[in-house]
Amino acid sequence: MLVANLFDLWQKDALFSAAEEVQQCADILESAYRAWFSASAKRDGISSNDVEELCRELQTALGTAKGQLEEFERAVRSSYGSCRDQNIKSQHQRFIVAIESQISRAEDALRESGKQPFQLG
Repeated sequence: MLVANLFDLWQKDALFSAAEEVQQCADILESAYRAWFSASAKRDGISSNDVEELCRELQTALGTAKGQLEEFERAVRSSYGSCRDQNIKSQHQRFIVAIESQISRAEDALRESGKQPFQLG
């Protein structure tokens, strides 16, 4: 019951729709990460071109997720001028930390494989 109540509060948050967009980008990032990681680990029956394509998809998803999170963080900071509710602030921070963790995991995996987290150019 507590979880449902917390979700109801989250849905009433003025930044809920922005958080949904960030979450959607994070979901795409997670999917791209898993596909790339799985293909990179197997190597049997998977061409290097396919692995590179999955890597590019991961890099793109990573850049998009980071951009969406940065926009969300700016919106959160600008909303705090009128917000005195510590629960809302704490909720936003937990969400940001969770998404940052997903982003960091993908960045670290790319670096460990010798790839750049972002595709430049």
